[in-house]
Amino acid sequence: MSPPAGGLTPRFGEGVPFRTHPSRFGAFGYGSPFYPPFVTGYSAPMDTVDASRARPAAPAPATGLLRLVVTPLSAQVFIDSYYVGTVEDINAQNVLQLEAGPHRIEIRAPQYQTLTVDVRVLPYETVTYRAALELVRSAPAPSSAPPAATTTMYVIPNCYVGNIPPRANRLPSGCDIKQVQVLAPK
Repeated sequence: MSPPAGGLTPRFGEGVPFRTHPSRFGAFGYGSPFYPPFVTGYSAPMDTVDASRARPAAPAPATGLLRLVVTPLSAQVFIDSYYVGTVEDINAQNVLQLEAGPHRIEIRAPQYQTLTVDVRVLPYETVTYRAALELVRSAPAPSSAPPAATTTMYVIPNCYVGNIPPRANRLPSGCDIKQVQVLAPK
């Protein structure tokens, strides 16, 4: 038998002494007249073995795609606490490839509220996330004058207060609609 391409030679009965025994089928190895010799793999001299081929590589994890439709485009995107670029960078690539499974997406931009969302990326699927970051609202400056009343108020003593005229059928028992007082803005 000639060695296969690449200079590899077959190994017979690895770890078992090779002996031949006569049988009605001829001389067979592996110490028994009923078992023919077998090939367990190929070996090569150690100096010709490529280290990357020494063990089979683990299969690559399944991945899915994430597409972002988010404003503002200058917002920074963090996935699982790692910065991956701006929304504009990701849109330039059209999608972002992620390992299948759950991920936490955080989108930050100056003067906007940070947006955090959990997504589950399915293998071989595309998840599209749409959002618009909200501007941070600044607190109004404190005013020394009390706010002016701009709404008409309706009052029935010990029964009703509101900016909508009361209805007799919605008042609790014992309240008289005829006692309503109207407080108009000044």
